[in-house]
Amino acid sequence: MTEEIFSRDEIARLIAGSLFGTLQAEEEIVLKDWLKDKENLRLYRRIVSEGDIDAKREFYTSLDMEKVYEKLQNRIRNQEKRSKTKFFYKIGKYAAVLLLGLSVAMVWNHFSEPKDKTVITTEETLAEIEPGNQRAVLVLADGRKVSLEEDKDQSIKSSGDVLIKNRNNTLEYEPSDRKDGSASTRYNTLYVPKKGIYTLILPDGSKLWLNSDSSVKYPEVFTGDQRVVELTGEAYFEVTKAEEEFVVRTKRQDVTVLGTSFNVSAYEDDHFFATTLVEGKVKLSHQGENDVFLAPGESGYLDLGAEKPVVVTTVDVRNYTSWKDGSFYFERHPLGDILKKMGRWYGVEVKFEEEKLRNVLFTGVARKNEPIEKLLEMIRKTALISYSAIKKENGQYEITISEK
Repeated sequence: MTEEIFSRDEIARLIAGSLFGTLQAEEEIVLKDWLKDKENLRLYRRIVSEGDIDAKREFYTSLDMEKVYEKLQNRIRNQEKRSKTKFFYKIGKYAAVLLLGLSVAMVWNHFSEPKDKTVITTEETLAEIEPGNQRAVLVLADGRKVSLEEDKDQSIKSSGDVLIKNRNNTLEYEPSDRKDGSASTRYNTLYVPKKGIYTLILPDGSKLWLNSDSSVKYPEVFTGDQRVVELTGEAYFEVTKAEEEFVVRTKRQDVTVLGTSFNVSAYEDDHFFATTLVEGKVKLSHQGENDVFLAPGESGYLDLGAEKPVVVTTVDVRNYTSWKDGSFYFERHPLGDILKKMGRWYGVEVKFEEEKLRNVLFTGVARKNEPIEKLLEMIRKTALISYSAIKKENGQYEITISEK
C-alpha cells in the first residue's frame, strides 16, 4: 500500500531521514509500515549496510552534483525565512538528508535492477540460517507417523500395545520381558531429518543418540538370541549388557557387541564407513572378510572407494562423539568431511570451487548452537579459504568454498 501512495524518491527520503533522525512521527509510521514487507526490509538493510562497498562506489561515481544543487536550492526557497543561524543550520541539515536521500535512491536503483533472484549478500543469507534442534519422526509398525517435535511430553501406544513415552526430547520404550515372536515382527523406525538430533531408549534399555539425516529401525520387543537394529546415517550407542548379542546392521558392515559404548557413521552419501569405540569391545564384519576387533580408543575406517580391508587406528574419540553433546570437534579433518557434517546440521548444501580444497585439513572446536557464520569464520581464518552463500529459488541455502 505504501509504495502505491509514495514514490520511490519519497521512500528514499524517509530512509535517509531515519538515519539522520529528522523524521516526523507520521513519517516514521509510514516507514515502519513499509518495512513490514520482508523484501522491503531486506532492501533497507542492504542500503544502510556500512560494509556495502559496491553500493557506495555506485553512489559516489554516479552522483550528478548539478541536480543535487538544484534540488537543494528548491528546498531552501520553500523554507520560511528564519534567523541566519537557524537558516544555515537547516540548510546543512537538509543538504545532508537530501544528499543521503539521493544516494539511497541511486543504491535502490542499483539493487532493484533485474537480476537473478538467488543473489543476496552472504551476510544476509547466513543470518537466515539457523542451527538444528531436537526433532524426529517416529514411524510405527502400522504405518502411523508421529512428529515428536509436535507431540512433546506425550505417551504413544504402538500397534502391539507397547507403551512409548516421549519426554524431554527422548523417546523411551517400556521395558518388556516378553519373548513371543509376534512382537519382534513389529518394527518401528525413528527418523531424524537434517537439522535434527534425537535420543532413543530401546526396549532392552540400550540408549542411542541419532544424528541429523539418519534413521534406525528396531523391533518393539527384542526376542531371540540377538538384539538387532538397522542403521542408516550416524548414531552413538550405549548398549545394555545382556546375554544376547547386540548387532548394528548397516548397508556396508555389521557391528556386534555384548555391552559397550561406540559411534557408528554409515551415511550412504559418504565415501567411508567408520566405527569408533569408547569402551568395551566390538567386532566388525564386512562382506565375508576376516572379522576386525576394536579396543577402546580405536576407530575402524573402511574407505568405500579403496580395495583394502578396514583400517584400525588409535584416535581421540571426541572427534567422533562430541556431536551428541552439542559440539563440533575436529582434529586434522578434511574440510570436505567437516562441511558435509556441518551441512546436515544447518540444513545447507556445500560445494567447492576446486576439488583440492576438500582435502585441506582443519583443527577446531565449536558449539553447535552457534550461528553458522561463526564456524565458517573460524575455518576461513585457520584454513585460509573464502566462502560465499546464496539462497536459491527453491529455498535451499548453498555455501561455496573457494581459495582465499
